[in-house]
Amino acid sequence: MSSNQAGTTTYQGRTVRDGSLWGNPAPLVYSMSRFGMWLFLATELLLFTVLFTAYAVAYYRDSAGFHAAAKELSVAFGTANTLILLFSSFTVACGIEAVKRGKNRLMLFLFAVTIVSGIVFLVNKKFEYAHKMHEVELAKAAIAPDLYQALKADNKCEETFDKYHGADIKVEKCKVIPFNTQNIGSTDKSKPAFASMFFFLYFLMTGIHGIHIIIGLVLLGWVMYKGMKNEFHPGWYTPVEVGGLYWHLVDLIWIYLFPLLYLVS
Repeated sequence: MSSNQAGTTTYQGRTVRDGSLWGNPAPLVYSMSRFGMWLFLATELLLFTVLFTAYAVAYYRDSAGFHAAAKELSVAFGTANTLILLFSSFTVACGIEAVKRGKNRLMLFLFAVTIVSGIVFLVNKKFEYAHKMHEVELAKAAIAPDLYQALKADNKCEETFDKYHGADIKVEKCKVIPFNTQNIGSTDKSKPAFASMFFFLYFLMTGIHGIHIIIGLVLLGWVMYKGMKNEFHPGWYTPVEVGGLYWHLVDLIWIYLFPLLYLVS
């Protein structure tokens, strides 16, 4: 074996990788791969730590506004997505255990179930976003109740714009801007943009989490592609386990997001 090739061995009458790579023995490659993924996951956790810290600071400055704004979220949607991700983590763990025992087809089935679960999660989020992205809906309760009621009335758009023109509440084309970045961090709680800081963080954190879901789905899809080519066996399953670790991170982050966003009210 040359130093730049993966080693091969025979498993169940076919030639497969033995786990070695670039002249390094299989146990070392396995350890390095796991360590590299754990290091990458640590950097991802640092990213969300910054977001969680921003949430804590904003919540401390206006807990009442957060409680009121959070009531606009659907706990049912959040709970359903939580159960979906917990189930998907279970199937990933079972898939890793299956490939360790040489049950490649079972691993493929379980990873397929995981991918479907991830897609269902994103579909649920799409419907939730479609509802929450409606600007007027974001103006309820904590943000601008008077303005919201005015906009609900028929033919009140121009009158509402004239009334609030130049004020802290920004109105354009009969819609309320969900949040005004100029007011973020303001200690004046009469400014509705400050109350909507909750929604700013909601879209930011769940959006970044959604991107991680998509990356995880692509990674698991790649693992399945390799699995369908019968590249994995009890002596070589490092990509399967590394991919599973990433998916567990996605699940873990949501476990923290769910109570912070959906149960804070």
